[in-house]
Amino acid sequence: MYSAIFHNLIRTVDAGFSMHQIGFRHVILDRDGVLNRELECGCHVRYPSEFHWLPGALEGMAILRRAGLRLSVTTNQSGVGRGLMSLEQLAAVHARMQAEASARGGELDAVLFCPHTPEDQCSCRKPAPGLIHAAIARSGIARSQSIVVGDDQRDLEAARRAGVAAALVRTGKGRRTEELIVSTSVRAYDDLPQLARAIVETTSLRGTSREQVMSIQEVFAEHSAVAARAAQELPQVLERIVSAAHACLCSGNKILACGNGGSAAEAQHLVAELVGRFREERRALPAIALTADTATLTAIGNDYGYQRVFARQVEALARPGDLLFAISTSGDSPNVVLAAQTARGIGCCVAALTGAHDGQLATHAEYLLQAPSTVVARIQEVHTICIHAFCESLDRLIREQAAT
Repeated sequence: MYSAIFHNLIRTVDAGFSMHQIGFRHVILDRDGVLNRELECGCHVRYPSEFHWLPGALEGMAILRRAGLRLSVTTNQSGVGRGLMSLEQLAAVHARMQAEASARGGELDAVLFCPHTPEDQCSCRKPAPGLIHAAIARSGIARSQSIVVGDDQRDLEAARRAGVAAALVRTGKGRRTEELIVSTSVRAYDDLPQLARAIVETTSLRGTSREQVMSIQEVFAEHSAVAARAAQELPQVLERIVSAAHACLCSGNKILACGNGGSAAEAQHLVAELVGRFREERRALPAIALTADTATLTAIGNDYGYQRVFARQVEALARPGDLLFAISTSGDSPNVVLAAQTARGIGCCVAALTGAHDGQLATHAEYLLQAPSTVVARIQEVHTICIHAFCESLDRLIREQAAT
């Protein structure tokens, strides 16, 4: 039944995808046959004890994570729909998979499954593209920078229908599937580590003339996906930061902010909203942007080095009980990390605004607000939304306190 599908797949992939032309940032992995061994009896993996990693699978995942790529798993699990296992059993299997992957440096960002049987004719069961669409939406990364990795014909067909690049591994059913592929655009690899190294090498080409440029529509789609995920993940920590800022100001303390480049602009943006006003009249709030005094910045940079341009100002201006907003999309900007470390040493509270990657800044922050993306532009857009939400909520607390 798949011969016609493969001819269609080959034509589509030839038209748009090449492993040597695209820098990928999101890898969508099939489960059975790519990550774990399929049971010899052909049965579903119903218990954690039946989940056995394929050789090299954990290594391949770790290679991809170290390179900064997001990892999703999409898997058909019709055993649920057939009544052969419960959702709780499947969750236990996936909990073990995720825990062991994280322990080996291959943390998964999402695990998506279809519980339906083929007779249900759902839109999520591969070769339908529903799971692939869902993984892309959750990742916040455009489909043009995502790739599906599978061992079965249905994985590649799901990728084709979703308009996403695909690659094959020769584990699981991969060798049998490879016999049907005559196009060099769907590349086959011996195992996940070999494929991971190829993807990482491709990703390293970003910034050259080979980089694939996103269309305007894709930029908006990526922004919408990231913002939607941020709306689910960030309000709780943002509310804690607002409470900390309110307590800081009520105690007669102040807010400081620092960052580099676009993050410097965000630091000044935040301070402008506090010292000026956001949406309604209220008293001016004490806040300082450590990025705005060019004479001080250049003097410290010249005399002490750029790494200390913010820390030196923290030493001079911060007092115990102050709140520092340390903004770094990578979470590893040395001058921002040192400023946070210095602030904590003085007795300040630190709120870190970063991206999805864990960086050194997290170890020096009491509050960590991570935009759910690895794309600098998307991270900065989320930070802007968070600054506006912070100001809105802070103004509300101040107004409520004045009314009591």
